[in-house]
Amino acid sequence: MGDPFEAIVGAEHVARPESGELCGARVLAVVRPADAAEVAACLRAATESRVPVVPVGGGTKLGFGNDLDARECVRLELGRLSRELALDPDEGVADVGAGVELEPLARAAAAVGKTTSFEALRPGATVGGAIAADPVGLDFSPDARTRDDLLGLEVALANGELARAGGRVVKNVTGFDLVRLHCGAFGTLGVVTRATVRLRAAPEAAATARARFASFDAAFAALAQAPAADGTALRPKDGGVELWCRFRGAEADVAGRCARAPGERVPAESWSELRAELAAPPAPGTARVRFGGRPSDVTLLCRALDRATRLVLPRAGFAFACAEEAALPELAALAERLGATFALERAPGARATPLDAFGSPPPALALMRALKARFDPARVLAPGRFVAGI
Repeated sequence: MGDPFEAIVGAEHVARPESGELCGARVLAVVRPADAAEVAACLRAATESRVPVVPVGGGTKLGFGNDLDARECVRLELGRLSRELALDPDEGVADVGAGVELEPLARAAAAVGKTTSFEALRPGATVGGAIAADPVGLDFSPDARTRDDLLGLEVALANGELARAGGRVVKNVTGFDLVRLHCGAFGTLGVVTRATVRLRAAPEAAATARARFASFDAAFAALAQAPAADGTALRPKDGGVELWCRFRGAEADVAGRCARAPGERVPAESWSELRAELAAPPAPGTARVRFGGRPSDVTLLCRALDRATRLVLPRAGFAFACAEEAALPELAALAERLGATFALERAPGARATPLDAFGSPPPALALMRALKARFDPARVLAPGRFVAGI
């Protein structure tokens, strides 16, 4: 089975573990291609042999999504696609290999006075994995999403071709948006090998304010009167609720807004406390559940979730909760009743339950299945990992 992969990447870059699972399937081989051409050739070989392939970057998001709809698979590791990291600060773009880790990218951008919308929640997270999983971080908002800063993509398709979409300018999309189609698709339509991302000017200053309240209702009331913040979060703590407001921008503006915010100013890096909480994997036997809706509906989400709430991002419209596995069907039903999106992250190594990790199928399910059939008719690209077993 491994011969075609050895011919493509070299025998030294193919391993055949005696045991091990990935997304609920037994791993037949671990294959480490060196570049986009080798990735595409590996996918062609997988399609010809009808062997499912699961692309893996840093492996930090394998608890997201559904289990594989297959008993065996090939683990396609993309860590060697990390040689390309070219920044053009004058144009405000960066060309990045899929295997580049987010932390080195952030450091390189900061060195030229820039920043990106990629948020490294866990060490080892890569550009390709972040695009495929499209996770929600603390800096997420309706007008600041990773997919909105993706200008172009190179993607290896199941038939062995390399497809390119978008370019190096912001307004370059006409017709069907193939760039954002792959964002959040969990590698079920193609394997991202390279991305062109927008660089934004790094803020001159940053500040964080924190206030404590007796309840979510009191915290929301205070937030409604607070100055506009670039990031907000609510966290249950010690029987009450903490309201966090993050401000970024020109130094004078940041100082003025922070001074008018409820509570006290805390070190700007305190914001990382919340990031660490969101990055911590769920405990064994539990799952982290993410509810999404309009920012105006977050109060309703908190009331419905009650004590299960762990973190709320009001500006982004998301509420996170932790729950025992037995309670997951009830939470999925709650999301459906509220008209909220639903997604869960299982504990590392946990086996999937019959519950779909994305909750009830969306209205566009027929279109999504048609796209899967068009891009991957042999169903070798992470089959079953996405919505409704796509």
